[in-house]
Amino acid sequence: MQVRPTVFTGDVVTMDPALPRAGALAVADDTILAVGEAGALTEAFPGARVEELEGTVVPGLVDSHLHLQWTGLKLLRLLGSAGPLDVDEALAALDADGDAAVWPDGEPTLDERVAAIARGQELALALGLTGVVDPAVTPPELVGYVEARRRGVLTLRVVAMPHVLPGADHRFDALGLRTGFGDDVLRLGPVKIYYDGQGRAGTALLRAPWPASGTHGVRLVDQETFRRLALRCARARWGVGVHVVGGAGIGEVLEAFAAVDAAAPIAGLGFTLIHAYLEPTSEDMALAARLGVTVAAQPAIQWMNGGGLLDALGDRARDAAPLRDWLDAGVVVGGGSDGPYFPLDPRLGLYQARTRRVRGAADPVGPGQALDGQAALGLYTRGSAAVAGDARRGVLAAGSRADLAVWSVDPTACAPDELLGARVLRTVVGGQTVGRMASDG
Repeated sequence: MQVRPTVFTGDVVTMDPALPRAGALAVADDTILAVGEAGALTEAFPGARVEELEGTVVPGLVDSHLHLQWTGLKLLRLLGSAGPLDVDEALAALDADGDAAVWPDGEPTLDERVAAIARGQELALALGLTGVVDPAVTPPELVGYVEARRRGVLTLRVVAMPHVLPGADHRFDALGLRTGFGDDVLRLGPVKIYYDGQGRAGTALLRAPWPASGTHGVRLVDQETFRRLALRCARARWGVGVHVVGGAGIGEVLEAFAAVDAAAPIAGLGFTLIHAYLEPTSEDMALAARLGVTVAAQPAIQWMNGGGLLDALGDRARDAAPLRDWLDAGVVVGGGSDGPYFPLDPRLGLYQARTRRVRGAADPVGPGQALDGQAALGLYTRGSAAVAGDARRGVLAAGSRADLAVWSVDPTACAPDELLGARVLRTVVGGQTVGRMASDG
């Protein structure tokens, strides 16, 4: 049976360079049929239902690094599961909880995992997120996602990255599964590997020592073991997402990727640097661009850690989280949060990317790395969709998925401070309204 199209009219920011602004889009099922002006589309689709949207329509946001199931478990512990979730209360509770335990009573049951997914999803959708990449999924967590999908609970599009321990015989390719296996709601992403430590702990692997410890940081896997694992993944057509923070680690990971690429091309597989915010070089950036390696970046980490990094590294930390340089080098960068341990609110992420403000500092840190409104929104739309491996997301164009969010402000043109108080009036996934932060009347 043919589905009656809907024409949504309003102020549309498409993120499509061929047609940056529009007045309407026509949708049927999961797909955008056409984008243009309202009159032309209502004529092109006679009998379509016409719905006027107040505010500014943007592509549904994608968080390229959000532990959704952990977020939901925290919300259940902090606020319970009864009644609708208050967005401001939920964000405040998560931020106040910080690094406290996700779930205090041991391994959650399957029902608790499904409930957690539903609760975390409720918050994400209310914030205009239509998809997430969950970046370190264990087998029990994957079972939780599969069960949530089976029960019809899962509305948010989730890319689950299996967590792999180098040196262990995981046989993660034994069943013939690969990056991309699944459907348009739940899909396997690249495998996740940890290469070095953390910036805030002073353990990221740097080329010059950390002043306080006199060490270069830590390497969590030796270079040859990492190279062999990455090659095995490339030959099996798995992507590889690597937690790597410091410049020395970034260089070593990219050198390994280049060696792997010479034996088994990695372009299009989803080879990604996760974090990559401390002292990458211009040579690192050029190599990443040549190899087609993406970067999953988290402005919220710079917001939280920027002041501490200045204390630890001095001027070396001025240009930490060099989003402008990565983009100028031609590298695809996806915006994310690393929630729930860092603020997962994309409004804060957009604000930080544009202002370079950090918590507790009077002045911006590294203002030369600031992005304009269009580039900042691009992190969470086209960039994150690319990190998620879905070319049909992150842009409002004919043939794209009908995922969109309606904001009370134009996030590309408003003053940065307005982002923090902006409201998401409606979130649409696959043409269906599934979340809102405030009524759009």
